[in-house]
Amino acid sequence: MTEDRRDQLARIRAGLTPEQQALLEQRLRARPPRPEPPAPSSLVPIQPAGPRPPFFCVHPAGGDVLCFQLLSHQMGADQPFYGLQSRGLGAGEEPVETLEEMAAAYRAEIVQASPGPYHLGGWSLGGAVVYELARQLMAEGKEVALLAILDGTPGPWPPGSVREEDEEDDAYWLMEIADYVERLWGVGLGLSYELLAGLDPEARTARFLASLKGTPFGAAASPEPLRRLLRVFKTNVRAFRRYRPQPYPGRITLFRPGEAVSDPTLGWGALSPHPVEIETLPGDHVGILAEPHVRTLAGRLRTHIGDT
Repeated sequence: MTEDRRDQLARIRAGLTPEQQALLEQRLRARPPRPEPPAPSSLVPIQPAGPRPPFFCVHPAGGDVLCFQLLSHQMGADQPFYGLQSRGLGAGEEPVETLEEMAAAYRAEIVQASPGPYHLGGWSLGGAVVYELARQLMAEGKEVALLAILDGTPGPWPPGSVREEDEEDDAYWLMEIADYVERLWGVGLGLSYELLAGLDPEARTARFLASLKGTPFGAAASPEPLRRLLRVFKTNVRAFRRYRPQPYPGRITLFRPGEAVSDPTLGWGALSPHPVEIETLPGDHVGILAEPHVRTLAGRLRTHIGDT
């Protein structure tokens, strides 16, 4: 309130009769306090109905859970499916700086939503987050019935795959988002790194948003949500770089494409006393969530969740 406004109100109150001032004080005391704004929530009920145990699935690096819509649909109308979305995507929210803090926030939400046992999953960077989430749940005595890693690793991506100098290069991150959208939804955006890097920031944003029209992301495509998305993307990648996973006493099930790699467990075998169960899938990293291969992933997950 400005000084002029305070003075004006003081003069008005000074002109009231004692009875009017007493009535005003009574009304002010009776006025209910302003409600606190609701706490930000990460839990997104993609498909909340059904009698089967709920499946909770953690976001990739970009933080959104739109990528799980096809998977949820293929898992069936009787399978409750909840996405865990990054804080920071909503207006007024701040991104979470560490994977441990992300996992703790998500743990609090799913414990409130379900008494367990818990069926958990995470794709890409979400694999590391859901691993930490499961580890925290078991540390407080909760039962984790399924920890499903959907083609993710416990540590940073191979050297050179995400360079620290790329963090300030928005054209790089926009092309990462574009590649994800194109491969997941089977659309062509007509973008290239050279095209975006050659534009000033305002023109780059406008060109990128124009390319999203007609895609599942098009309805909400505007400059401010895109700015928040880029900030969350960068924050999540920095958190992943800093994460150092601790051992996990439970079982891990890894769902991954069948390409040959030096360590079939992608590093998870060193973190659990139990052998990692590997489910080999058709497709590639993004393709396992897209048609037609998402049907295979959905069927395997349903089998592992069962009816218990």
